[in-house]
Amino acid sequence: MLTRRQFVAAAAGVAVGATTFGASAAAQPPLANGTDSGRTTFIDGASIEPERLAEWERRRADSAAARLSAHYLDLAGDELSAPISPAALAADDIDSARTALAQARASIGADGLRRMLAAEVATSDAVTRAALAASGNRWAVSAAEIVSGRGSSEGFADWFTREREADDRPVWTGACPDHYLIETGADGRQEVYEVTGGAVLVSRFFVDYTDRDRVPVPADPDYPLAIAGTAWLAGGELIGGVRHQLRAEPGGGFRAKLGVAFPAAVPARNISEHQWHLAVEFGNWITVYLNSLG
Repeated sequence: MLTRRQFVAAAAGVAVGATTFGASAAAQPPLANGTDSGRTTFIDGASIEPERLAEWERRRADSAAARLSAHYLDLAGDELSAPISPAALAADDIDSARTALAQARASIGADGLRRMLAAEVATSDAVTRAALAASGNRWAVSAAEIVSGRGSSEGFADWFTREREADDRPVWTGACPDHYLIETGADGRQEVYEVTGGAVLVSRFFVDYTDRDRVPVPADPDYPLAIAGTAWLAGGELIGGVRHQLRAEPGGGFRAKLGVAFPAAVPARNISEHQWHLAVEFGNWITVYLNSLG
C-alpha cells in the first residue's frame, strides 16, 4: 500500500520510483507537458490564460492531496508513517501532481475509494436532496467554452464515447484533481465520485448518456453534435444533467460549448467555480484526444 509519506513526497514533486508505489503503468495519467494544446478557453465570454487554468488545477490538486492523505490515516492505521503536513504542489509541475494523484487512487483501488468516501457522500446526498427540494424543478447551468485549432467535433465526440464505453478510468479521473472515481457500469451509466464546483464534499452520482430528452441544459441549434445525459443520485432522484455541444470552426478545428445543470438552489459561487472544473477537465480530455491523432 502507498504510505502517506510516499504520497506526500510524490505530490511535492520529489522523485519516487514507480516500484515504490507498487502502481501499474495504467495508473499514470494520460496527460503530459502542461495544459495548453493550441486551444483557447472562455469563461463568461472572457479568454482565460493557460497559466490561470494551471493555477486552478494546482490548487485543487493540493486539496485532493490533503483529502487522500487524511483518509489514508483513517484506513491504513499503523501502516502509515507519522503524520506529515502535505506540501503545496508547484504550479509549474502539474504533471507530477497528476502522477501522484493517479498513483494514490490506483493504490487505494475503486472499492477502497468507495469506502473512504462513503461518509462524505452520505452527507452530500442529503445536501443535494435539500437543494433539489428548494429548487422547484428549476435549474442553474454552469458553462464554459473551448476552441481547439486541431481535431474535429465528430472526432472528439467519437473519442469521448469510445473512452467511456471502454471504461478507461485513468483518462476520466486524471482530467481533474476533483475526480476520485469515474467508472462505467454494466448498464452503460457512469458512476462518478467528484467534488463539483465550489463544493466542500465529494458527491456520488450516475450519468445516463442514453437519456437525452430530460437533460435540463438547453440545446443550441448552432451546434449539430452533443454529448448529453441526465445525472441521478443512487436513490433515483434526477439532480441535473450535462449537454456538451460541439461544432466545426470555420478556420479548422472545433468549438465545445460545455454545460452542466445543477438544482437552482445550489449557491451561485458553486456554479461559477464549476466553470473552472469544466474548463480544466475538458481541456485535458481534448489534449488526450489530440495526442491520439499523432
